[in-house]
Order: sequence, then structure tokens, then C-alpha cells
Amino acid sequence: MTRYEEFCSNLAGRTSRWVVTGAAGFIGSHLVERLLGLGQQVTGLDSFISGSQANIDEAVRSSSGRSSNFRLIRGDIRDMEACREACDGADFVLHQAALVSVPRSFEDPDLNNSCNVTGFLNMLIASRDAGVRSFIFASSAAVYGEQPQGAIREDFPLAPLSPYAVAKRTDELYSNVLSSGMKSVGLRYMNAYGPRQDPSSPYSGVISIWMDRFLKGDIPVIYGDGKTTRDFVFAGDIVQANILAALSDTGGSGRENIFNIGTGIPTTIESLLHFLKDIIGKHRPGSGEVRAKYMPERHGDIRHSQADISLARKILGYEPRYSLADGLDITVKSFLKGRNGD
Repeated sequence: MTRYEEFCSNLAGRTSRWVVTGAAGFIGSHLVERLLGLGQQVTGLDSFISGSQANIDEAVRSSSGRSSNFRLIRGDIRDMEACREACDGADFVLHQAALVSVPRSFEDPDLNNSCNVTGFLNMLIASRDAGVRSFIFASSAAVYGEQPQGAIREDFPLAPLSPYAVAKRTDELYSNVLSSGMKSVGLRYMNAYGPRQDPSSPYSGVISIWMDRFLKGDIPVIYGDGKTTRDFVFAGDIVQANILAALSDTGGSGRENIFNIGTGIPTTIESLLHFLKDIIGKHRPGSGEVRAKYMPERHGDIRHSQADISLARKILGYEPRYSLADGLDITVKSFLKGRNGD
């Protein structure tokens, strides 16, 4: 039995109170679903700027419909009172709410700062003041900036290249100096994907956008020469990392409480395109025959990103459970199910 399986088994036997910010979003709704499925009491906080009620409804339904264990607060993390209301009586806080986009952070740096720094501070302070046991927050691989090709460790030099990355690094620093005895853990996500990732926004993940384009018969766009690499991590593994971080004895402080969360396997954007074509074609023949259009690289994009996950393995017991093939297959089937209204 893995540590994650052990923790989930233990959780199923006792109830704790969890807060998930960004509960109506992509990652947040997966956390809600898993925690409800384990019999936990869950409070979701979401402003619905980018989240959707459909994500909440699906999360509750997929968790065997344990709606009585779920409370939703429609509020903004930029409102301290909403944060305090959510954290009151909580054991664990999983902070996922953010404005997640490098391009958008350049277009609207004030909004990026208010959501990703001020909102973070509100949740950190509200959690600390409420006596929360563990505050787990979503950081990002964007904090590394340009790095040599190869796996990146948590102790590598940091060189944020966008307002979004600067905000995430700022969150890590605030966490170190303001947690005041509360366990606070930052998870540097690589490129997340999975069901419920919204393809309608130009700021969404490349996988959901490409799936949408393939199925509409539109042309997928590759920014740059296609040789850019990314470490694609499935939503289920991000859920695993959050639960492990909340319940593990992480020990130490500072950088020891920052962990890369990915697979450790790099994939070029061109390889991803061919992979996705094949999987979509398997489920809907003829849908993956579109050729890509190449466009110039975007401002702030990083050339290579690959996680060294040895620290998360050692301290948290984290072990990726989904290969790219498995994760894409689940994602495509979910996407097609939603389109077909099944």
C-alpha cells in the first residue's frame, strides 16, 4: 500500500474539515470530489470569475452525491471576511484559487497582483488566525524561469519571467515568514491537465484548447518551433499531492516545504500534438487529422520545463499514478462525454 492509499484509507475512517478555494475551478473541483468521496466535510470558496457551477455539480455527483458534506461560499479571496468565514473551524486549507495565466498577467498585472498576492495573503492570514493545521497552496513551475534542459530541483536558482511567476514566488516567501507555526506547504505544479479544464478561454491549458479545436475541425496552434518541452501532470496526481502535503510530516521549513509536482518526464509540444491526435482519432475517427499552425513564441513562455520530483517522493511519498497516455485517454473520454451530453 502506498502512503497515499494509506492516508486515504485513514481519512475514510474519520472526518476532518477541509477548505478548498477555487472549488468551482479545474483543480479545485477535483479536490472537492475526492475529499467528499472520502467522507470529509468540505467548504468550497469561489468567486466564479472563472469557475463554474457545472464543475461543482459534477464533483458532488461523482463523489456518490454526498452533498450534505459540502458547503459552498460564493465569495472572493480578495475579501478578508469571506476568507475568515471559510476558514472558521477548518482543519486543512487547500488554496487553489488564482488567476492562472502568464499572458493575462502581462495584460492586467494589477488584477494578477490582487488575486494572486493579496488574495493569497488573505487566505494565509485567515488560516493562521483560525488555527488551521495545514495550509497547502498552489505555486507554479513558472517561478524557475529559463533553465537548462533537464530536470529542475527545488533548490535551483529562480528567475521569474512574468508577473504571474513573480506573484507565485511572492506567495512562497510570504508563506515562510507569516505562517507562524502553522504548517504551510507550497506545491510547484508543472503543466496540469485533465477533465473539466475549460477550453473556451485563450488562457487555458494547451491540451483542453487543442481537444476543442480538433473536435471543431479548427487548426491547433503551436507557439514557437514545437520543440518546447513540458512536464504534463494529470489532475488526479495533483489531488494526490495536496492530500499528501496536508497529512505528511514535512519537517523543517522554508524550501523544505516547497515541492515540485509533476511526472519528471518531458514531452515536446509537437510530440504532445501527435499523441493527442492518435487518442482522439481512436475515440472519434477522423477528428485528429487537422494540421497545426505555427505562430511566434509568446512573451514570458519558458523553453523547457521538467520537474525533479525526488524531494516530493522522499518527503511526501508522492508517486505519479497516471502516465500521459492514461491521463489523455481519461481526459478525451470525459471531453467527448460532455460534448455528447451523455
